Amino acid sequence: MVDAEPPEFVKYLGEDPLSSWWPWVVALFVGVVTCIKGYMGGADCPSKARIDSKWVIVTGANCGIGLETAKELAKKGAKLILACRDEKKGEEARDEVRKVAQNAVLIVEKLDLCSFESIKQFVANLGNTEVDILINNAGVVFHPEGRTVDGFEFHLQTNYLGPFLLTHLLLPKLKARKGRVINVSCVANFAGDIHMENLNMEGCYSSREAFGQSKLALVMMTVEMAKRLKGSGVTFNSLHPGMVRGTQHMRHSPFSSSIILKAPMVPWIWLFTKNPHQGCQTTVYLAIESGLQKTTGKYFADCSETNMAEKAHNGDLTKALYEKTCQLVGIKSIEKSKH
Repeated sequence: MVDAEPPEFVKYLGEDPLSSWWPWVVALFVGVVTCIKGYMGGADCPSKARIDSKWVIVTGANCGIGLETAKELAKKGAKLILACRDEKKGEEARDEVRKVAQNAVLIVEKLDLCSFESIKQFVANLGNTEVDILINNAGVVFHPEGRTVDGFEFHLQTNYLGPFLLTHLLLPKLKARKGRVINVSCVANFAGDIHMENLNMEGCYSSREAFGQSKLALVMMTVEMAKRLKGSGVTFNSLHPGMVRGTQHMRHSPFSSSIILKAPMVPWIWLFTKNPHQGCQTTVYLAIESGLQKTTGKYFADCSETNMAEKAHNGDLTKALYEKTCQLVGIKSIEKSKH
């Protein structure tokens, strides 16, 4: 019996086509994944500047982006105040930062943004400590409907009202040092709406909309305070850190609470999101870059200035929200600068 002649393409590839082609398929797959990961990882902080001996407050410094921010700034010479709701976790974070910056000055202070009293106590505890940079990083995402001890919706107070009050109480220190305020917002600000007459969203609550509102409000605060403090030497800028995995901000997300929902998403989350180290790069850039000393009222992503939500450019809306917020947190509004 005569063996049949193999097809021409088999002759070309060899007796086992798979043995010739699978390494190329794997290489192509790895290459595509590497390119996607590199693109989604965003830009590294391009600045090599140091901020030796400058005092920096990082809220929510015990985990995720806040912890990575603290590590990077400690390596840049900053003296850090780790503002954490849980002091034990704050102390653990201090130990983590110490591993990368052994000689860094690190102070852990309790700060619960869900309590105005805690915010006031935090500022009082600082005493005569100087503040060069305030990083409003702490926040929550997809929190179930509920109220803080002060009676406000959780996203609203944690992501906006708390940082608003904290920033105002620290203004004397920031003015004395011509400091920087950096507000960690989110791309969700583009989808947010301000429910001016119903900021607590009573009767129409949606965790997604509540989150968007709080992050838009934080960007609007940045713009309005930049106007009101123009010429003071204090700058205000906000940023989008990217879609970041591995943070406790997402602990209330349905994907975190359900393994059935989470398991199929793990590969995609890994592929299309940043890790916390990548997510902190824009924050670090805004803190250390000397060329931004006079830049204020802007919005950044991937270490570059970019467009913010159109609503944040509405002067009447930002002014109305600012004035109302001052009433809600019990402080006097700042008169707009005449510079």
